[in-house]
Amino acid sequence: MLDQVSVEVYRYAVSHPGWTPAEASDALGYTTRAIDRAVEELRSRCLLFIEGSDTPIYTAVSPDVALAELVDPDERAMLELRTRIGAKRRELASLVPTFAEARRQVEADASVEVLEDPEQVQRVLIEYGRSASERVLIARPGQGSNADFQEESVQKDLDLLRGGVKRQTLYHASTRDHVPTRKAVEMISHAGGEFRTLPYVPLRTLIFDDKVAVVARQLHSYDRAGLVIRDPNLIALFSMLFEFAWSLADPFLDEEPRKAVLSSTQRSVLAGLAAGHSDEVIARRVGISVRTCRRHIAWMLEELKAESRFQAGIKAHKAGWI
Repeated sequence: MLDQVSVEVYRYAVSHPGWTPAEASDALGYTTRAIDRAVEELRSRCLLFIEGSDTPIYTAVSPDVALAELVDPDERAMLELRTRIGAKRRELASLVPTFAEARRQVEADASVEVLEDPEQVQRVLIEYGRSASERVLIARPGQGSNADFQEESVQKDLDLLRGGVKRQTLYHASTRDHVPTRKAVEMISHAGGEFRTLPYVPLRTLIFDDKVAVVARQLHSYDRAGLVIRDPNLIALFSMLFEFAWSLADPFLDEEPRKAVLSSTQRSVLAGLAAGHSDEVIARRVGISVRTCRRHIAWMLEELKAESRFQAGIKAHKAGWI
């Protein structure tokens, strides 16, 4: 944006062709230094034409002519760039059918595909979730997700149920005490979704229409890769394991909950304790810190008046805790 001095100098130049900076200084009352700065501003915008070298004189240039002088090179460069982009687009577009056909063939042939990128895993889950037409089986280990995630997930699940898709989900028993998860389960259950819980859910697994399964690889605690399984024999095996686990699981929303001294988290800790797992393994499977796990164990040993973990397991059975 031109400053006030530059605007006045330009106005003076339009009405006084062939003027000099000294004349403009006398006429406008600005110092020659200010006039020179204004001249540089105007020349940078092609609004002044200079003649002479020893004592230069200036002539104003129309804004339209100045704009053409400034913009034409850029417009030519943009036109050339668009032409090159168009040629590349046409060249690569011709390969799209070839790529799509080859990709379909790879997907049809590959029984197990490894997806290292978590975002790619998420896109695949969304894609198969939308295309499901019969049933979706889900096993979710660990603690429940936050309220924001649950809100988004609920809407997708309700859309599935409205489309006639059966939905069964296995949660870890500790999620019964997780408020966002419980609220989401209540909403989806009213629409026909089914939820059950187990003290231990080993793998995050999603099975779509018994045709595709997506399983968390879980080589280590930071592994977020997914396995996309299309082999019908493997999928049948995962479906059978899911149905077996489902038959052993407890309803998430039990109308008459069992009378128990322990919370869901404590029951899961006790189950791991009875199985002989270490504190670290129990904490990882339940989804709590090792310190919290040990605090639960210490409380249960004291409550049961047990002198060892083995004795605690026996007394817990007698007390009806597990």
